[in-house]
Amino acid sequence: TLYLRAKLKNVAYETLTMFIDSKRFLPYKIEAYAASGMLIKNLYFKEVKDFGDGIIRPSIIETDSPLYKGYKSYIVFANVKKRELASEIFSLNYMDKIEGLR
Repeated sequence: TLYLRAKLKNVAYETLTMFIDSKRFLPYKIEAYAASGMLIKNLYFKEVKDFGDGIIRPSIIETDSPLYKGYKSYIVFANVKKRELASEIFSLNYMDKIEGLR
């Protein structure tokens, strides 16, 4: 289990609790908390799949929130491609160019 805290205060979630499958080194659940300590979102990583080329990842991410009971969102991955990415793309300055990565 990893306990993560944001460095900056202007983020959606101040703390995250990430539960990791110790055999696969993949997350299976993330709990996202507000600055007040209130749980505001859960993410569940499901159906681990071999996408080929050494890529083994959950193929479904399900989210829910205690604030909106009964509502869920899903992200379903049908295919994943391996790519090399420069570290600079993981910065705020790169956000306006993100569409070019598709």
